[in-house]
Amino acid sequence: MKKAQIQGQVFVYILTLVITGAILIFGYNAVKDLIERSEQVEMANFKTKINSDFKNMGSDYGSVETKTYTVPSKITEVCFFQEGEGTLYESINSDNPLIEDSIKDTDNNFFLIFRDGSIDPINLGKIKVNEENKNFICIKPSGNRLRITLEGLGDGVSVGMA
Repeated sequence: MKKAQIQGQVFVYILTLVITGAILIFGYNAVKDLIERSEQVEMANFKTKINSDFKNMGSDYGSVETKTYTVPSKITEVCFFQEGEGTLYESINSDNPLIEDSIKDTDNNFFLIFRDGSIDPINLGKIKVNEENKNFICIKPSGNRLRITLEGLGDGVSVGMA
């Protein structure tokens, strides 16, 4: 083999490695972006579904339904807060000070708690917690499923564990 042919083969091998590396990096980034977008869509669908169900049930006085929601895997717990006359913020049994601050400073009453400890507060309208002597409940999804009972109050929704 001549020297020029060996140098040409080295160039081909290096070019092959560079192209293969670029394809692998591009493929990894594409899959990563696809996963992130699917998680965003899953989160948006969950929020839209639960918001829609609370609005529909809120105006349907007396109706009771047990709902099951698919919860995004990043969520470890969901919490509901019932605001009302004489509600004592000290009675909130939350291990998350962000929830307590959000309740004190805003009108949010539904909280998504993520694995990293962050929260996503949402206002679902008037909520009554259907647990005796409680104005705040947290429910941990089981197998990415959240199962709750909703009862229409005419001007809000009573929510409890199913």
